[in-house]
Amino acid sequence: MFGRNRSRLLTAVLMTFGVVACGGGTSGSSSSSSGQPVTMAELFPMSGREAFVGQWFLHGAKAGVYDVNKNGGVMGGQIKEVLADTGGDPVDAVPAWRKLATQNPTFEVGPSSLEIQGVIKNYDPAHLVDFMQGGTSQVDHMQYKYVFRTTPSDTTITAAMAYFAVQKGWKKAVTLFETTSDATDELNHVTTYFKHNGGTIQDSEQLALHQSSYRSEITKAFANGTPDVVFVKSDAQTGATLFANMKELGHLNVPLVSDDTGNTVEYAKAVGLADASKYLYGVAGAPGTGEAWKHYLQDYQAVWNSDKPVELSQNTYDATIIASLAMTEAKTTDGKVWVDHIKKVSNPGGTKCYTYASCVQLLKDGKKINFEGASGPQDFNQYNNTFGDWDIVQFNADASATTTVLHVGADAVAKVSAAGG
Repeated sequence: MFGRNRSRLLTAVLMTFGVVACGGGTSGSSSSSSGQPVTMAELFPMSGREAFVGQWFLHGAKAGVYDVNKNGGVMGGQIKEVLADTGGDPVDAVPAWRKLATQNPTFEVGPSSLEIQGVIKNYDPAHLVDFMQGGTSQVDHMQYKYVFRTTPSDTTITAAMAYFAVQKGWKKAVTLFETTSDATDELNHVTTYFKHNGGTIQDSEQLALHQSSYRSEITKAFANGTPDVVFVKSDAQTGATLFANMKELGHLNVPLVSDDTGNTVEYAKAVGLADASKYLYGVAGAPGTGEAWKHYLQDYQAVWNSDKPVELSQNTYDATIIASLAMTEAKTTDGKVWVDHIKKVSNPGGTKCYTYASCVQLLKDGKKINFEGASGPQDFNQYNNTFGDWDIVQFNADASATTTVLHVGADAVAKVSAAGG
């Protein structure tokens, strides 16, 4: 009953929102280097079960704004930020989006995979350029002109998970995944990739969130014998109960391979730090290197007084830089125009540049550019998606650091994905 009402509520709100967005004209309308402020909307999950994701995004966005503004802004106009909290929920994302729309934003960064389906259909009618974050495969083949993604798809993460297990020689697996749509999507992909690369799934159990016990699911999962590996996906709260039950039943003694959630301290604590250092493996974006990354570290240090950027922050940083370069190249902040310049400043075919200031200078010199970001080449395909390498990592005993166990390059990901059909 609750799910049915929630679906009706989402439909009703989206219908209302569609009228407001289409009539409101939310994209900026400046058309010259007038020095007018550029409004960057930030639609992030600042509260809820994955509020830490919102902090990741905010860190990178602020570093990007700092770099643009200290180097002359966008055609002389300084970026100003307006933030709204989605609560990590697609329904709550809608009124948060509407709140931002009243600020007449020039472009938007966010939301994450948790909320994107609540608002994704509204960017094109509003002519508002958006850079979403997160790996949901639901947007792997999106057909939206104004929506871009600067983080790799979860399908590449799940391919890396399967590749790691295959390389370790683990043939028998069980899966323990929460019942959210995002997790179910990951489950389908990791299962396909693992099976098509020689693995066998002994049992698959889906976990309702935040239950008092998962003993029955664990008992079923291990009924056919101890697997070589457990593919697992849940939030930290669910995981804490799940792993406690596994330990009580004597099953917390096999490799646990998770997605990028397994690369968070919160998840390591859910497993228990001692056991996490032995059994838990997570997926992390390959460490940044090169000129763009070094420059990002300088900006991050200036804003956050730290030389250790948080997860995914480089992706919102890159989004901010790309948007600013596209407007500069187009000589306008009108989203209906500069949306067509995003791939002109980020994709191959021009002079590679690695910082906002150097890229702007090249544009002033009349040259075509190819911005290479802190998160690597931001080359958008026909579906406005980008790709990247992954590392399989494991925490040390006090979760103060991770060690890279295996680097999974884009070529390996492509091979695993191709084998999965």
